[in-house]
Amino acid sequence: MNVAVTHLIVGPSEHGVTRFGVELAQAMRDNGFDTPAWRTPEPPPSGGVHLQFTDRLFGSTPEQAADTVRTLVRDIRQRGGRVTATMHDLPQPSDGAHHDRRRAAYAEVAALVDGVVVSSEHERALLAEGGVRPRRVAVVPLPVEAATAEPPCHQGPPTVGVFGFLYPGKGHAEVIAALAGAAPDVEILALGAPSAGHTDLVSELADDCARTGRRFRVTGHLGDADVPRALRSVTVPVAPHRHVSASGSLNSWISAGRRPLAPANRYTREFDLRNPGAVLLYPDTPAGLREALADALADPAMTWLPPGTTCTPTPAAAARQYADLLQRWHR
Repeated sequence: MNVAVTHLIVGPSEHGVTRFGVELAQAMRDNGFDTPAWRTPEPPPSGGVHLQFTDRLFGSTPEQAADTVRTLVRDIRQRGGRVTATMHDLPQPSDGAHHDRRRAAYAEVAALVDGVVVSSEHERALLAEGGVRPRRVAVVPLPVEAATAEPPCHQGPPTVGVFGFLYPGKGHAEVIAALAGAAPDVEILALGAPSAGHTDLVSELADDCARTGRRFRVTGHLGDADVPRALRSVTVPVAPHRHVSASGSLNSWISAGRRPLAPANRYTREFDLRNPGAVLLYPDTPAGLREALADALADPAMTWLPPGTTCTPTPAAAARQYADLLQRWHR
């Protein structure tokens, strides 16, 4: 007999983790799995619960996020259910001053729940390297929608596009620096809005561009219907975040039929091994990014996937992996 597992999804609808949770639950329902979703902080009345966890959605501090999960786990277990979680945005040393507090919060949550899912082998390694030891851990990679086959739709001066929320470390500054010697008509396009607390970053990046006579433009939040065309409209797509643990923006580029430039690191090499040729890896150095951008601007055709490209896992395959895993863990 199947076990009922409710997916608890919190946060604003535009947040990547929230979107992932909603889309996963829908994919599971579309593939025949009874998957109710719960969008409030209070637990459902009975049965098992699976959380989509990142500390920033569960509290204003890492400690508060852990406290929230502790209360949820207590209440759900009192009703006879188990609790599992997909962990996102795993702590890394690049978090800087917040790293130790985030690592401690993730370690506490991992100890509280009955099992943890992560989205890459890189993330599994980050858990171990940070001393975060869940009772059980499994890897289910982020699903990739089938690539569209529509032709390029770029018009006007060449653009280099970075997709996703703007925040320090996303890679916009590195792209600006790498284009310092490129033709001044190459525009840098930020496809997304500033994340909370980082609106000042827009003027800082625009000023950096202006010093070299280059234009920096921010689209603001893009609705679901607008994203594919926006991603197809840029001349060169780049996913320059150097410390990503699993990248939804990389998958979005691919779903739009693009082959984004990305720095070669543990995560992107893992993705490339699973989906050979779907990303254009460059050495993770300023010179590597500079040369990759120059090559792609000279030959933008290289940034398009061949028609019919399918990457793994598909949403249906990821839904089946989650369904099988959660049924085992919640029995």
